[in-house]
Amino acid sequence: MDYDNVGLLVGEQNHQVNRILVCLDVTEEVVDEAIKKQCELIVSHHPLIFKKLSRINPTDEQGRIIYKLIRNEIALLSAHTNLDAALDGVSFVLANNLGLDDLQFLERNYSVSRKITLTTTFEDTEAVLKLLNYYSAEEAHFFTVDGRKEGLKCFEAIIDAHNVGSLKNTLEREGLLKKGSFQELEMASPSNNFGLGVIGTYPEDGIAKGEFLHLVCRALEVNAIKYSGDVGRIRKVAVCGGAGVFLKGSAIASGADAFVTSDIKYHEYFTEKQDFLLVDVGHYESEFPVVEAIRKELSEGFEELEVYATESVTNPVRIYTTEFNNKPIE
Repeated sequence: MDYDNVGLLVGEQNHQVNRILVCLDVTEEVVDEAIKKQCELIVSHHPLIFKKLSRINPTDEQGRIIYKLIRNEIALLSAHTNLDAALDGVSFVLANNLGLDDLQFLERNYSVSRKITLTTTFEDTEAVLKLLNYYSAEEAHFFTVDGRKEGLKCFEAIIDAHNVGSLKNTLEREGLLKKGSFQELEMASPSNNFGLGVIGTYPEDGIAKGEFLHLVCRALEVNAIKYSGDVGRIRKVAVCGGAGVFLKGSAIASGADAFVTSDIKYHEYFTEKQDFLLVDVGHYESEFPVVEAIRKELSEGFEELEVYATESVTNPVRIYTTEFNNKPIE
Protein backbone atom coordinates (compact mmCIF):
# COMPACT_ATOMS: atom_id res chain seq x y z
CA MET A 1 0.00 0.00 0.00
CA ASP A 2 1.15 3.56 -0.72
CA TYR A 3 1.24 4.55 2.95
CA ASP A 4 3.37 1.57 3.96
CA ASN A 5 7.13 1.17 4.43
CA VAL A 6 8.38 -2.29 3.48
CA GLY A 7 11.55 -3.93 2.22
CA LEU A 8 15.10 -3.65 3.54
CA LEU A 9 14.81 -0.99 6.27
CA VAL A 10 18.23 -1.44 7.90
CA GLY A 11 21.36 -2.89 6.33
CA GLU A 12 22.78 -3.27 2.84
CA GLN A 13 21.80 -5.44 -0.12
CA ASN A 14 25.06 -7.43 -0.13
CA HIS A 15 24.90 -8.24 3.59
CA GLN A 16 25.98 -11.88 4.16
CA VAL A 17 23.29 -13.94 5.86
CA ASN A 18 23.61 -17.31 7.61
CA ARG A 19 20.92 -17.08 10.31
CA ILE A 20 17.54 -15.36 10.26
CA LEU A 21 15.10 -14.50 13.05
CA VAL A 22 11.44 -14.07 12.07
CA CYS A 23 9.09 -11.96 14.20
CA LEU A 24 5.89 -9.94 14.15
CA ASP A 25 7.24 -6.83 15.93
CA VAL A 26 10.82 -5.60 16.29
CA THR A 27 11.42 -4.90 19.98
CA GLU A 28 14.62 -4.65 22.03
CA GLU A 29 13.93 -8.15 23.34
CA VAL A 30 13.73 -9.48 19.77
CA VAL A 31 17.00 -7.77 18.80
CA ASP A 32 18.70 -9.22 21.89
CA GLU A 33 17.39 -12.65 20.87
CA ALA A 34 18.82 -12.15 17.36
CA ILE A 35 22.19 -11.20 18.86
CA LYS A 36 22.15 -14.26 21.15
CA LYS A 37 21.34 -16.55 18.20
CA GLN A 38 23.99 -14.82 16.04
CA CYS A 39 21.47 -13.84 13.37
CA GLU A 40 22.53 -11.43 10.63
CA LEU A 41 18.96 -10.67 9.54
CA ILE A 42 15.59 -10.07 11.17
CA VAL A 43 12.47 -10.52 9.04
CA SER A 44 9.46 -8.79 10.59
CA HIS A 45 5.84 -8.26 9.62
CA HIS A 46 5.38 -4.85 11.22
CA PRO A 47 7.90 -2.22 10.02
CA LEU A 48 10.11 -0.75 12.72
CA ILE A 49 10.46 2.46 10.70
CA PHE A 50 7.04 3.68 9.60
CA LYS A 51 7.17 7.47 9.80
CA LYS A 52 9.99 9.83 8.86
CA LEU A 53 12.85 9.79 11.38
CA SER A 54 14.37 13.01 12.66
CA ARG A 55 17.17 11.37 14.65
CA ILE A 56 18.67 7.98 15.51
CA ASN A 57 20.20 7.74 18.98
CA PRO A 58 19.70 5.54 22.05
CA THR A 59 17.53 8.07 23.95
CA ASP A 60 14.22 6.44 22.91
CA GLU A 61 13.13 2.86 22.21
CA GLN A 62 13.06 3.10 18.40
CA GLY A 63 16.44 4.82 18.36
CA ARG A 64 17.91 2.21 20.72
CA ILE A 65 16.68 -0.61 18.50
CA ILE A 66 18.08 0.90 15.28
CA TYR A 67 21.31 1.81 17.06
CA LYS A 68 21.66 -1.78 18.35
CA LEU A 69 20.89 -3.29 14.92
CA ILE A 70 23.58 -1.21 13.23
CA ARG A 71 26.19 -1.78 15.95
CA ASN A 72 25.68 -5.54 15.78
CA GLU A 73 25.51 -5.61 11.95
CA ILE A 74 21.98 -7.04 11.88
CA ALA A 75 19.87 -6.17 8.85
CA LEU A 76 16.09 -5.72 9.01
CA LEU A 77 13.63 -6.71 6.29
CA SER A 78 9.90 -6.00 6.74
CA ALA A 79 6.94 -7.40 4.80
CA HIS A 80 3.74 -5.66 5.92
CA THR A 81 0.77 -4.83 3.66
CA ASN A 82 2.46 -6.70 0.82
CA LEU A 83 2.29 -9.83 3.00
CA ASP A 84 -1.29 -9.01 4.00
CA ALA A 85 -2.29 -8.89 0.34
CA ALA A 86 -0.23 -11.85 -0.88
CA LEU A 87 -1.49 -15.24 -1.98
CA ASP A 88 -0.81 -17.56 1.00
CA GLY A 89 -0.13 -14.45 3.12
CA VAL A 90 -1.36 -13.45 6.59
CA SER A 91 -5.07 -14.13 6.11
CA PHE A 92 -4.48 -17.46 4.34
CA VAL A 93 -2.35 -18.61 7.28
CA LEU A 94 -5.09 -17.56 9.71
CA ALA A 95 -7.73 -19.40 7.65
CA ASN A 96 -5.59 -22.54 7.57
CA ASN A 97 -5.17 -22.39 11.35
CA LEU A 98 -8.96 -22.30 11.69
CA GLY A 99 -9.23 -25.43 9.53
CA LEU A 100 -11.09 -23.82 6.62
CA ASP A 101 -11.15 -25.38 3.14
CA ASP A 102 -11.53 -24.02 -0.42
CA LEU A 103 -9.67 -20.80 0.38
CA GLN A 104 -9.84 -17.77 -1.90
CA PHE A 105 -9.43 -14.01 -1.60
CA LEU A 106 -12.38 -12.22 -0.02
CA GLU A 107 -11.78 -9.02 -2.00
CA ARG A 108 -9.87 -8.81 -5.31
CA ASN A 109 -11.02 -5.42 -6.64
CA TYR A 110 -7.52 -4.16 -7.35
CA SER A 111 -6.29 -3.47 -10.90
CA VAL A 112 -2.67 -4.49 -10.51
CA SER A 113 -2.42 -6.88 -13.45
CA ARG A 114 -0.35 -5.97 -16.52
CA LYS A 115 -0.14 -7.73 -19.86
CA ILE A 116 3.45 -7.73 -21.09
CA THR A 117 4.89 -8.68 -24.49
CA LEU A 118 8.54 -9.33 -25.27
CA THR A 119 9.77 -9.65 -28.86
CA THR A 120 13.17 -11.32 -29.22
CA THR A 121 15.34 -13.57 -31.36
CA PHE A 122 16.62 -15.41 -28.29
CA GLU A 123 16.48 -19.12 -29.07
CA ASP A 124 16.15 -20.63 -25.58
CA THR A 125 12.38 -20.27 -25.15
CA GLU A 126 12.32 -22.41 -22.00
CA ALA A 127 14.76 -20.04 -20.30
CA VAL A 128 12.54 -17.03 -21.09
CA LEU A 129 9.40 -18.82 -19.86
CA LYS A 130 11.23 -19.87 -16.69
CA LEU A 131 12.23 -16.23 -16.11
CA LEU A 132 8.64 -15.06 -16.55
CA ASN A 133 7.42 -17.71 -14.11
CA TYR A 134 10.07 -16.58 -11.61
CA TYR A 135 8.27 -13.23 -11.51
CA SER A 136 4.90 -14.96 -10.93
CA ALA A 137 3.71 -14.47 -14.50
CA GLU A 138 0.43 -16.12 -15.45
CA GLU A 139 -0.57 -17.53 -18.84
CA ALA A 140 3.03 -17.20 -20.10
CA HIS A 141 3.40 -18.40 -23.70
CA PHE A 142 5.16 -17.55 -26.95
CA PHE A 143 4.59 -17.72 -30.70
CA THR A 144 6.76 -17.29 -33.77
CA VAL A 145 6.40 -13.95 -35.55
CA ASP A 146 6.16 -14.06 -39.34
CA GLY A 147 8.28 -11.35 -40.88
CA ARG A 148 11.59 -10.37 -42.37
CA LYS A 149 13.62 -11.43 -39.36
CA GLU A 150 14.04 -15.19 -39.07
CA GLY A 151 13.52 -16.76 -35.62
CA LEU A 152 11.62 -13.76 -34.19
CA LYS A 153 9.47 -14.81 -31.22
CA CYS A 154 6.88 -12.95 -29.16
CA PHE A 155 6.35 -13.85 -25.50
CA GLU A 156 3.15 -12.82 -23.72
CA ALA A 157 2.16 -13.07 -20.07
CA ILE A 158 0.05 -11.54 -17.30
CA ILE A 159 2.14 -10.15 -14.44
CA ASP A 160 1.53 -8.04 -11.34
CA ALA A 161 2.55 -4.39 -11.71
CA HIS A 162 5.06 -4.46 -8.83
CA ASN A 163 7.04 -7.19 -10.61
CA VAL A 164 7.34 -5.41 -13.97
CA GLY A 165 10.33 -3.23 -13.04
CA SER A 166 12.35 -6.13 -11.66
CA LEU A 167 11.54 -8.23 -14.72
CA LYS A 168 12.70 -5.47 -17.08
CA ASN A 169 15.95 -5.05 -15.14
CA THR A 170 16.65 -8.78 -15.43
CA LEU A 171 15.82 -8.83 -19.14
CA GLU A 172 18.17 -5.90 -19.71
CA ARG A 173 20.92 -7.57 -17.70
CA GLU A 174 20.52 -10.73 -19.82
CA GLY A 175 20.65 -8.71 -23.04
CA LEU A 176 17.06 -9.50 -23.97
CA LEU A 177 15.68 -5.98 -23.73
CA LYS A 178 16.01 -3.93 -26.90
CA LYS A 179 14.32 -0.67 -27.85
CA GLY A 180 10.66 -1.27 -28.66
CA SER A 181 10.87 -4.97 -27.81
CA PHE A 182 8.98 -4.74 -24.48
CA GLN A 183 5.43 -3.45 -24.06
CA GLU A 184 3.23 -3.15 -20.98
CA LEU A 185 -0.57 -2.83 -20.98
CA GLU A 186 -2.77 -2.19 -17.92
CA MET A 187 -5.59 -4.68 -17.45
CA ALA A 188 -8.90 -4.14 -15.71
CA SER A 189 -9.15 -7.74 -14.48
CA PRO A 190 -7.89 -8.47 -10.94
CA SER A 191 -4.79 -10.53 -10.18
CA ASN A 192 -4.94 -14.07 -8.80
CA ASN A 193 -1.90 -13.27 -6.64
CA PHE A 194 -3.23 -10.21 -4.84
CA GLY A 195 -6.23 -9.43 -2.63
CA LEU A 196 -7.38 -8.79 0.92
CA GLY A 197 -9.03 -11.14 3.37
CA VAL A 198 -9.89 -14.78 2.76
CA ILE A 199 -13.13 -16.74 2.50
CA GLY A 200 -13.31 -20.45 3.25
CA THR A 201 -15.70 -23.19 4.30
CA TYR A 202 -16.22 -26.03 6.73
CA PRO A 203 -17.49 -29.33 5.27
CA GLU A 204 -21.14 -30.43 5.07
CA ASP A 205 -23.38 -28.63 7.59
CA GLY A 206 -20.59 -26.70 9.29
CA ILE A 207 -20.32 -26.32 13.06
CA ALA A 208 -22.34 -24.75 15.87
CA LYS A 209 -21.55 -21.27 17.22
CA GLY A 210 -20.18 -22.47 20.55
CA GLU A 211 -18.00 -25.08 18.88
CA PHE A 212 -16.71 -22.46 16.44
CA LEU A 213 -15.78 -19.97 19.17
CA HIS A 214 -14.02 -22.73 21.09
CA LEU A 215 -12.17 -23.78 17.92
CA VAL A 216 -10.98 -20.20 17.34
CA CYS A 217 -9.68 -19.90 20.91
CA ARG A 218 -7.92 -23.25 20.70
CA ALA A 219 -6.39 -22.56 17.26
CA LEU A 220 -4.98 -19.18 18.32
CA GLU A 221 -4.17 -20.25 21.90
CA VAL A 222 -6.26 -17.54 23.58
CA ASN A 223 -8.56 -17.80 26.58
CA ALA A 224 -10.97 -15.04 25.57
CA ILE A 225 -12.27 -13.40 22.38
CA LYS A 226 -14.86 -10.68 21.74
CA TYR A 227 -17.81 -11.20 19.41
CA SER A 228 -21.25 -9.93 18.48
CA GLY A 229 -24.23 -11.37 16.64
CA ASP A 230 -25.72 -14.83 16.64
CA VAL A 231 -25.93 -17.70 14.20
CA GLY A 232 -27.14 -21.29 14.27
CA ARG A 233 -24.58 -23.14 12.14
CA ILE A 234 -21.35 -21.80 10.68
CA ARG A 235 -20.20 -23.16 7.34
CA LYS A 236 -18.77 -20.20 5.40
CA VAL A 237 -16.20 -18.02 7.21
CA ALA A 238 -14.38 -14.85 6.18
CA VAL A 239 -11.12 -13.87 7.89
CA CYS A 240 -8.67 -10.99 7.78
CA GLY A 241 -5.52 -10.91 9.89
CA GLY A 242 -4.92 -7.59 11.64
CA ALA A 243 -7.28 -4.62 11.51
CA GLY A 244 -9.71 -5.90 8.87
CA VAL A 245 -13.15 -4.73 9.96
CA PHE A 246 -13.29 -2.52 6.83
CA LEU A 247 -13.99 -5.81 5.00
CA LYS A 248 -17.14 -6.52 7.06
CA GLY A 249 -19.38 -5.50 4.16
CA SER A 250 -17.50 -7.78 1.78
CA ALA A 251 -17.79 -10.64 4.27
CA ILE A 252 -21.57 -10.17 4.53
CA ALA A 253 -21.92 -9.83 0.74
CA SER A 254 -19.97 -13.07 0.26
CA GLY A 255 -22.56 -14.97 2.28
CA ALA A 256 -20.23 -15.66 5.19
CA ASP A 257 -21.80 -16.85 8.43
CA ALA A 258 -18.91 -15.42 10.47
CA PHE A 259 -16.07 -12.94 10.07
CA VAL A 260 -12.88 -13.26 12.15
CA THR A 261 -10.57 -10.23 12.38
CA SER A 262 -9.33 -7.73 15.02
CA ASP A 263 -9.30 -4.12 16.26
CA ILE A 264 -13.10 -3.75 16.02
CA LYS A 265 -14.51 -0.52 17.49
CA TYR A 266 -17.71 -0.43 19.56
CA HIS A 267 -20.15 0.74 16.87
CA GLU A 268 -18.63 -1.68 14.35
CA TYR A 269 -19.88 -4.61 16.43
CA PHE A 270 -23.43 -3.89 15.22
CA THR A 271 -23.57 -6.32 12.31
CA GLU A 272 -26.68 -4.95 10.48
CA LYS A 273 -27.47 -8.54 9.51
CA GLN A 274 -29.17 -11.42 11.27
CA ASP A 275 -27.49 -14.82 11.44
CA PHE A 276 -23.98 -13.37 11.32
CA LEU A 277 -21.12 -13.59 13.81
CA LEU A 278 -18.44 -10.89 14.07
CA VAL A 279 -15.35 -12.03 16.01
CA ASP A 280 -12.41 -9.97 17.32
CA VAL A 281 -9.49 -12.24 18.27
CA GLY A 282 -6.88 -9.51 18.84
CA HIS A 283 -4.36 -8.00 16.42
CA TYR A 284 -1.33 -9.95 17.61
CA GLU A 285 -3.28 -13.19 17.89
CA SER A 286 -4.65 -12.95 14.34
CA GLU A 287 -1.24 -12.32 12.77
CA PHE A 288 1.27 -14.23 14.89
CA PRO A 289 0.69 -17.59 13.07
CA VAL A 290 2.35 -16.04 9.98
CA VAL A 291 5.69 -15.97 11.83
CA GLU A 292 5.99 -19.76 11.73
CA ALA A 293 4.71 -19.78 8.14
CA ILE A 294 7.49 -17.38 7.07
CA ARG A 295 10.08 -19.41 8.99
CA LYS A 296 8.98 -22.57 7.21
CA GLU A 297 8.91 -20.86 3.78
CA LEU A 298 12.41 -19.42 4.19
CA SER A 299 13.79 -22.71 5.53
CA GLU A 300 12.45 -24.58 2.51
CA GLY A 301 13.57 -21.91 0.05
CA PHE A 302 17.09 -21.52 1.49
CA GLU A 303 18.18 -24.86 2.90
CA GLU A 304 21.67 -23.58 3.72
CA LEU A 305 20.30 -21.02 6.20
CA GLU A 306 19.22 -21.44 9.81
CA VAL A 307 15.85 -19.76 10.30
CA TYR A 308 14.26 -19.24 13.72
CA ALA A 309 10.80 -18.08 14.80
CA THR A 310 11.11 -15.65 17.68
CA GLU A 311 10.55 -16.95 21.20
CA SER A 312 9.77 -13.42 22.40
CA VAL A 313 6.13 -12.50 23.02
CA THR A 314 5.81 -8.98 21.62
CA ASN A 315 2.07 -8.52 22.19
CA PRO A 316 1.73 -5.21 24.10
CA VAL A 317 -1.86 -6.01 25.17
CA ARG A 318 -2.47 -7.65 28.55
CA ILE A 319 -5.81 -8.97 29.81
CA TYR A 320 -6.67 -9.04 33.50
CA THR A 321 -9.38 -11.43 34.68
CA THR A 322 -10.94 -11.77 38.10
CA GLU A 323 -13.85 -13.48 39.82
CA PHE A 324 -16.68 -11.27 41.03
CA ASN A 325 -18.40 -11.95 44.32
CA ASN A 326 -22.06 -11.69 43.39
CA LYS A 327 -23.38 -12.18 46.91
CA PRO A 328 -25.58 -9.27 48.12
CA ILE A 329 -23.97 -6.83 50.51
CA GLU A 330 -25.45 -7.23 54.03
